Amino acid sequence: MENFNKKAVSEVIEILNHTDKEIVEKIPQKFIDFLFENEDKNYIPNIDFYDENWENFIQEDTQAILALLYRDYIVSEDEKTKLLKDEQEEKLKLENELREKYNPDNIFKKKNTEENIQINNVQLAEIKETSWFKRALEKIMKFFGRKK
Repeated sequence: MENFNKKAVSEVIEILNHTDKEIVEKIPQKFIDFLFENEDKNYIPNIDFYDENWENFIQEDTQAILALLYRDYIVSEDEKTKLLKDEQEEKLKLENELREKYNPDNIFKKKNTEENIQINNVQLAEIKETSWFKRALEKIMKFFGRKK
C-alpha cells in the first residue's frame, strides 16, 4: 500500500462515503483507519457520482485500491477464489509471453533469419592500395594533362 499516492487514498475515502453502509462494514476498521491516516488532507476529490462513467475519471491508483478492497473484503469466498484464480492465470500468461519474447535459453544462439543469411553470404573483397609514391606521380601526371 505504500506505493499508492495520498490523493488516490483520498478519492477512495470519498467513494466509500458514497457507498452503501452494508458494503463499507465488510471492510475492517483497521484498514479504514489506515486510509484516513494516509489520505492527502489538502486534496478535495472532485468526483461527480451523478455521471454514469465517474469511474473513468478517478486515478489509476484509486482503481487499484478499490479492486483490492473488492477482492479481499467485499465479495463472497467463491467469487474471491475465482478472482484469485483468474489473476493467477493472467500472471502466468504474461510470464509466458515475456519468456517467449526474452527467452534466456536462446539469448546467445544465432537466429536463422534472412538478415543473418545475407550477412553470411557476403564475401570479402581485396582492396589493393597504391603506394603514396604512385598516387603522387598520378596526380602530377594528371595536373600536366597526361594520363597513364
